[in-house]
Amino acid sequence: MIESSDRPLRFDVHVHLAGVGTQGSGCWTSPAFTRRPSFVCLRLLLGISDRQLETTIDQDWVAMISSLTAESNLDYAVVLGFDGVYDAAGQLDQSRSQLIVPSAWVFESCERYGNLLPAPSINPYRHDALDLLEEAGARGAVLIKWLPIVQAFDPSSARSRPFLRRAAELGIPLLIHAGTGEVTFKTIDPTVGSLRGLIPALEMGITIVVAHTAAPVHYSRDPSELPLLRELLHRYPNLWVDNSGLANPSRFLHLSRFADDGFIGSRTLHGSDFPIISNAFYYPHRLTLRQMRQVEGEKNRLEREVLLKRAMRFGEETFTRAGGVLSNLDRWVS
Repeated sequence: MIESSDRPLRFDVHVHLAGVGTQGSGCWTSPAFTRRPSFVCLRLLLGISDRQLETTIDQDWVAMISSLTAESNLDYAVVLGFDGVYDAAGQLDQSRSQLIVPSAWVFESCERYGNLLPAPSINPYRHDALDLLEEAGARGAVLIKWLPIVQAFDPSSARSRPFLRRAAELGIPLLIHAGTGEVTFKTIDPTVGSLRGLIPALEMGITIVVAHTAAPVHYSRDPSELPLLRELLHRYPNLWVDNSGLANPSRFLHLSRFADDGFIGSRTLHGSDFPIISNAFYYPHRLTLRQMRQVEGEKNRLEREVLLKRAMRFGEETFTRAGGVLSNLDRWVS
């Protein structure tokens, strides 16, 4: 466990970078994605103007995350890139891609701001996936972000195996959205989302963090894979979960259950899923009115997640155990 002078360091392992390509960032957002309700609502809530979208939003976004982290009880935020969809030849399929936050922008952002940690997203189907993975290892990636049902690849396929083997050799963890539906993005391939697709990587010894604790979306017809998650957690000590995205309309009922589950809690890392909005008023059975007002009165959205998770009685280790899970921290943490 990495510690500061007087206590273990606190991490948020699930913070999204985003962008449209301002000032040469290399980011890209599809026109279809900008029309999705999730994009429109987040833009309104965060007060992003047309002019900002045209000129400085990518740079403003990174600066905002760094400021929110510095003004919170967190020490570091792991910032996530996002890759697109690739065709049979490993070339970008822009027609099916929704957002691209390239590895180069992730590392540039973290080199500019000392409280951000890089988590690039690399689709294993892209023709240069192994080259990008090598570069990510050399530049100190703390994990790799995957969202298979949106990026349209099968983590268990033969096509993914070379990437997995090299990730295992480099010791870089994977943060994977698996076992659940998706709300923010359009699902491209719903057949590749099962937790069972993670077994080959787990067998190779790769450390995996399952986003959102694999909690199913409330209104989804997909079967819950939480029993399978529990089975896999017992079987593989290299499997972890994060508690991001669990206090919004799609999954809020799960948060109390996970907070009370000692076994799952012992394998949970803190994540906010920023900029996704959480709400303490979902929990009148759990929180006092004073606690709800305290959480909702906090303007810093990263700190609000910290306050909410503590009020829900997640242990302090939830915020600190990422220090023993993430890779390459010695490259970034002084």
